[in-house]
Amino acid sequence: MTPKHTDQQTTNVLEGTISVLLVEDNPGDAKLFQHHINTNRNASFPTATVTHVESVNAAISEIETSSYDIVLLDLGLPGSSGVETLERFNEEMSERIEIHSIPVVVLTGLKNDRIAVEAIERGAQDYLIKDDVNRKVLNRTIRYAIERHRKEQQLRQEKERLEEFANVVSHDLRNPLTVAKSHVETIEHDGLEPVERNLSRMEDIIEDVLTLARTGQEVSELTTVYLKSVAQECWQQVPTEEATMLVTENIDFQADNQRCEQLFENIFRNSIEHAGEDVTVRVGRTDSGFFIEDDGPGIPESDREQVFDAGYTTARDGTGFGLNIVKAIAEAHNWNIEIVNGSEGGARFEISNIDAHS
Repeated sequence: MTPKHTDQQTTNVLEGTISVLLVEDNPGDAKLFQHHINTNRNASFPTATVTHVESVNAAISEIETSSYDIVLLDLGLPGSSGVETLERFNEEMSERIEIHSIPVVVLTGLKNDRIAVEAIERGAQDYLIKDDVNRKVLNRTIRYAIERHRKEQQLRQEKERLEEFANVVSHDLRNPLTVAKSHVETIEHDGLEPVERNLSRMEDIIEDVLTLARTGQEVSELTTVYLKSVAQECWQQVPTEEATMLVTENIDFQADNQRCEQLFENIFRNSIEHAGEDVTVRVGRTDSGFFIEDDGPGIPESDREQVFDAGYTTARDGTGFGLNIVKAIAEAHNWNIEIVNGSEGGARFEISNIDAHS
């Protein structure tokens, strides 16, 4: 079935006409909302057409046959109330994969902050209390909700394209890589080492590109992570040779466990790669998060932003993606990451804006 609503069809809220689907069982409230939308328009709010229905089922039927730019959904409808109404709407929409996502603003007669938060967590763009709504508030809310939703959809598509690109690159590189490896044994011994090294580097780049395509995506599932445990587990996954790792203080915080492990492993590898096989790495807490530092030569202040760039490396066999992945993981968690001087002059990575507990 051809989708009835595409991102390209989403109306620019500053021009043209927008289509509003109002789901409201109270005739008086419905009439008032229609009045607010259709009167006293100005340059910031375009002409709007409003379709009024009184139930979730009727709303879904409308969406199946017509295109809408936004849904105004009353939370108190026959058969459901509160966030349950939004969940019913979302479930019905999720079963119709041919219909593209539409922004939803929920309406309620209750002043309840908990319900407001739950509604936003379940995908609503905004939350309006009916008694507080006037023409200006409603028009602004509709305008902003459509624009935010459009930006979110663009970001989602960009992430999907990035992952698709990474998978294509991976597939196209792995085939010749496999063939090349199979022919390595036919090369004279003197020429073997650089070929093997470069093939290995190609394989590392493939893995890092795939990792990068996924680690920057917004974190949705968080678990409790213990600093000491994650550091010790990740240290076991890194070839540490004669290196030493010490955890000075233990804390716990919320994170995507798998991506958090990737962050630790990449910083550990960076320390060993640049500070030597006998490096000492310390992990501990700060006032707003945690740090990972080594006793190596450190990173010059002029290079500290650049080392997070994709492809930047000073190591002979480095891929240049390790610390770029670290930064992507931090940003996906809404953490801040900064490189400063370590207590013994080495590189110190401080990860902050973390709600940590002793």
